[in-house]
Amino acid sequence: MTQTTDRIPLTEAISLLRKEILSAAKSAQALDAKDRFRITEAELELTIVAEDTIGAGGEVGWWVFKGKAEASAKDAITHKVRLKLNLGDVEVGSPTATR
Repeated sequence: MTQTTDRIPLTEAISLLRKEILSAAKSAQALDAKDRFRITEAELELTIVAEDTIGAGGEVGWWVFKGKAEASAKDAITHKVRLKLNLGDVEVGSPTATR
């Protein structure tokens, strides 16, 4: 399998999640306290496939399939991975009431 737009490396998916959480935390600083909430943990479930990376000395690459790519993933052996991430204590929020 070559890299296509229907999948991204697992490391990049986790990095993008981290950036989104940090962005939400930064945005929350401008909100009233009543519009903020705290998250301490996130659970992420992904459909991934393991693949030999060419020219990397026999290493295995882990790829995350994007939403609509699951149909094409049927030709590969996929795995469901659930990651539980400890975020510490991150304050995020929404400009609209969530309660």
